[in-house]
Amino acid sequence: MVNGSKIREIRLEKGLTCMDVSNLSKNLAVPISKTYLEELERGSKRNPSFNVIETISIILKVQLDDLKVS
Repeated sequence: MVNGSKIREIRLEKGLTCMDVSNLSKNLAVPISKTYLEELERGSKRNPSFNVIETISIILKVQLDDLKVS
């Protein structure tokens, strides 16, 4: 399971906004909306598809395991 707060933590460490991630995802297979990412980080959206998690990991330049609940 993906950890939304971990995504947020890594995103902020990288100096990216939700809008930045959304804009960068447009060049990849699965576009992610700013709203969807915010909901995922807050925990109001759960169980994103593998493709969404993979896209986020590519943008944040981390391994998939880095986004999981530990």
